[in-house]
Amino acid sequence: MCGIALAVVFALAGCSGPRQRAGSDGRDGPAGAAASVDALPPEAFTADFVLIGEVHDNATAHRIRLGWIEALTAKRRMAVALEQFDAARQPQLDAASRTPAGARDLPERARALAEAAGFDFRGWDWAFYAPVVELALRRDLPLVAANLSRRDAARVARGETSPTPEPPGWGPAQRAALSEAIRDGHCGMLPESMIEPMAAAQRTRDAQLADSLLAAHRRSGLPVLLLAGNGHVRRDIGVPSYLAQRAPAARVVSIGLPESDEEPAPAFDRFVRVPVAPREDPCAELRARR
Repeated sequence: MCGIALAVVFALAGCSGPRQRAGSDGRDGPAGAAASVDALPPEAFTADFVLIGEVHDNATAHRIRLGWIEALTAKRRMAVALEQFDAARQPQLDAASRTPAGARDLPERARALAEAAGFDFRGWDWAFYAPVVELALRRDLPLVAANLSRRDAARVARGETSPTPEPPGWGPAQRAALSEAIRDGHCGMLPESMIEPMAAAQRTRDAQLADSLLAAHRRSGLPVLLLAGNGHVRRDIGVPSYLAQRAPAARVVSIGLPESDEEPAPAFDRFVRVPVAPREDPCAELRARR
């Protein structure tokens, strides 16, 4: 039964993420204000690593973030890392990036790069990510395949591969926060026996994302911009924990883009709320499969 449950969980992985309630601490603002470059903290223009979150299917958040990416890369050249690209496919992505454009137009070239990097066109909405890849092509920005593949994450969750150890300072509060995020992100329907294996897989993914950013920074000599789900960019339980362990002197800025019915975690350096995207009940499919 565990194998069946894991198959369902990873099929719906794009829907997972901490669901919270509305709240405000004065750092956020309406979506209209968010579109302004002024919503970016000044440190984002000088940091070694800038991490910007997303709700994967929220078009407003993607539009806002694209504006920020344009502003950041207009000031300085950056490498652009995507959660949706598998780290093991970096050589294929690099090879595709070196291929002459020939007669292909920009959208075709962008799609070819995504295919080389293992982008799942059935699981992710390419329309949200194509503009980012096209921008990278126009501005000659290195692209980084950053994430652990779903297959490898599933192997960690099944106990077939050892997970990444918890980072220094990880304690009961972090374990509880990650466990709650996993329960909530999977509609409260995961058996309790699966929470810790899923948490181990999530930690291993975050460690891989951090390692990919550091490798890209060393390889290119450029600051690196990570685009990933809000849960990955949280300072308390996400990628910043592993960056702090591996590169203590690195300057890291984390920016969340939660929906307006969520309470942004205090672990973001800055967050901007966006309207809730219209969508069907994300838990309905999981209930039906179960």
